[in-house]
Amino acid sequence: MVQSSLEKQLRGLMPRGRVLTAAAQLAGYDADGLGYKTFRPDAVVIPANVDELIAVLTASQSLGLPITMRGAGTSLSGGPVAAQGGIVVHTSALKSIRTICREGYWCEVECSVTLNQLDEALRPYGCFYPPDPSSGPVCTLGGNVAMNAGGAHCFRYGVTSHYVLGLEVVLLDGSVHRLGGPAGGRGDWQADWKRLMVGSEGTLGAFTRFWLRLLPRPEKAWTFRATFPDLASAERAIHALVAHPSFPVAIELMDPRCVAMVEQSPMAVGLPRDVFLIVTEIEGPAALVDARVDSVSELLTAAGAATVDYSDDETQRKKLWKARKVAGGLMGQLSPDFLVQDAVIPKRALAELLQLVYDEADAAGLRAVNVFHAGDGNLHPNFLFDSRNEQELHAVEAISQRLMQRVVDVGGTLSGEHGIGNDKTAYMPLVFGPDTLRLQLAVPAVFNPQHQLNPLKVFRSRRYQVQVHNNSDEASKSSHKFLNSNGAPRFTHFLDALDGIACVSAEATPAEIAALAGPHRLRFPLWLDDAAPLSQQIAAAEFAPASSRFGPFCDNITGMNWELPDGRLVRIGERVAKSTTGYDLLRFLLHSGESFGQARDYVMRLRPDCGNQSLAYLVGNLAEISAAVPRLLHSSWMNWCDACDVIVVPNSATTTLRISINAPASETDAYHGWLQELAVLTGLALTHEETDHVPRDGLPDAWWKTTPDRVVTLASKIAKRYGWTCIGLLYNGVVHGYAPGDVDRETFTSMQESFGSSLHELGGDLQSRHFPRNFPNPVEAQWLQILTREFAVQ
Repeated sequence: MVQSSLEKQLRGLMPRGRVLTAAAQLAGYDADGLGYKTFRPDAVVIPANVDELIAVLTASQSLGLPITMRGAGTSLSGGPVAAQGGIVVHTSALKSIRTICREGYWCEVECSVTLNQLDEALRPYGCFYPPDPSSGPVCTLGGNVAMNAGGAHCFRYGVTSHYVLGLEVVLLDGSVHRLGGPAGGRGDWQADWKRLMVGSEGTLGAFTRFWLRLLPRPEKAWTFRATFPDLASAERAIHALVAHPSFPVAIELMDPRCVAMVEQSPMAVGLPRDVFLIVTEIEGPAALVDARVDSVSELLTAAGAATVDYSDDETQRKKLWKARKVAGGLMGQLSPDFLVQDAVIPKRALAELLQLVYDEADAAGLRAVNVFHAGDGNLHPNFLFDSRNEQELHAVEAISQRLMQRVVDVGGTLSGEHGIGNDKTAYMPLVFGPDTLRLQLAVPAVFNPQHQLNPLKVFRSRRYQVQVHNNSDEASKSSHKFLNSNGAPRFTHFLDALDGIACVSAEATPAEIAALAGPHRLRFPLWLDDAAPLSQQIAAAEFAPASSRFGPFCDNITGMNWELPDGRLVRIGERVAKSTTGYDLLRFLLHSGESFGQARDYVMRLRPDCGNQSLAYLVGNLAEISAAVPRLLHSSWMNWCDACDVIVVPNSATTTLRISINAPASETDAYHGWLQELAVLTGLALTHEETDHVPRDGLPDAWWKTTPDRVVTLASKIAKRYGWTCIGLLYNGVVHGYAPGDVDRETFTSMQESFGSSLHELGGDLQSRHFPRNFPNPVEAQWLQILTREFAVQ
């Protein structure tokens, strides 16, 4: 398209927005944080509002050019760049924080709100949004959702996908769809489509706004900085911290090369230059974290730390973090270019992979430094080089290829939080063989079959078919070779006690998994029933009582051997707990029924067993419980209890709050003190008991997904109207219902009529293991038809 004609057409679509076509203007959009790979777009548009964004996408077919969505451009994988030319859509005008609902622990934000902007807005409400990539001052939530961003504190709190309750997306035909909402369920959709959107790297649609889950802000934090003379002692500390009952929120490691880089710069903090540095942090209620400080310090010393510094003072804590925080920025100042990879590995392979990085870089005469999220094995080797030197460029890409090959060989994955972009597409065949590649490409076949949105990202075969004049060949210029591979092998049964990961049969029972994990002081806490196999429990509901602390099943299952409807067995997901490698089919399929097949084996996350299991019961009438629940939800203690449930029994004068705690004996007094204070403040009767076995309520006959502030009211209505016993999972906004007898279709239909509409308005859900989900709407029926067809092709 002639440039003047393109500009005229774009200005006609956006009377208030901006259109950039001058070379000097476009230069600011030709790269992301990766820097050295540049792709000049034909034009950049900055819509003034959502209507103008919709107009651009609606006109995409007539424009006949690739469309690339862009936020702040801080991606480190070549994501928001015009790799095949075309139009970059910069969404910087969509930056409103629309709603903060403290009572329901959610917020509604537009896609270009920055992470730090949201954090400052949440502070007066006593809430926070946990994902914290280091680009927080400038990165946008749209980019975070597109790349499924993580950050230092995701070791304890999880990544972006754990916090997206819903999103609004504009597709290439201009249609606007809300997937989920404040309640975090499906809404009026049969399938959970938002799972595919998160981490899709701008290849499926344009995000306009999100509903995000919030947590009570921690009352207090302690930061520790420890130096170690060698990697062996630093590794001992990492493994001990991972298993420690303080559950650190962050475990970061800097190698001596990185420490020396900081100490040789104006940002020096006075550290010895030949040490490994660990920065770790614990946080929570003051009484709890203060009781943990000495044990964490002693752990670091026992592992071999030469020095241990720690503080709860905000100013001092920032100083302890300083070396870690400045490291990333320094690399860009000390070298013309740098490349950072973010593979995730089993932690037992840490020494081997670090040595590989050193050996390869030294042999090529390149500088390499390592600073990374050690708690979850998320490596960040940084290679410093000059891309104008073809020999150095070739060496860096060759090293990356050999590194990624070894990462997959040891059971790791290509990316934990940066995404694939166009930087890692050459390595995707290491992970995805022919069958799993077909399943992956089935996702864009639904929403973006011509790959007009963000082509040449995630998978190299994703090329927009209309010829583009200025960059169509440029994207393939690389010293990477397209790797031939059958992909990562299917999972075999294993237990990795160091990482707390196990692969078990889908038919494994709670007793069998306890026998496997228990000798290693590990546990799988998300049980609904004492006897039902894991597959039945996952099919019955998406949440268990312990989801209050550990999230739903989909946050605790990392991989599956999946049997397709035609009997083929394929690998879905990973054996590590963190991955942004491809579309998130695992979360989409896990609770999809049997339309697309069924799981034969699960890879599951296990959690440390802290030793003492106790239950507390606070009893009162419904009004007293209703008044007590907000106080409970607003407390940072919520983050440290396995479960906080309300039990509503029909025709009973009393209602019960049930709180489940797994903690070491040394912390019993702190927990009991908090519970006693809660009982006094709320006027509830308190009893508590030590137990070897947490009572399980059984598989629910139906379950409702709403917002946390609506749980008690909803549970009481169900109990009163239908005579069902209800267990409300308070923080998750979930009600599990148990019928007094057999469940008939008429009763469930009545429930759908009574509650379905109001739940769907919130993006909520109502499901029963006894009955299939409702029929899809016409749009979804078409999506499902495409996906089903693609899954069936061999």
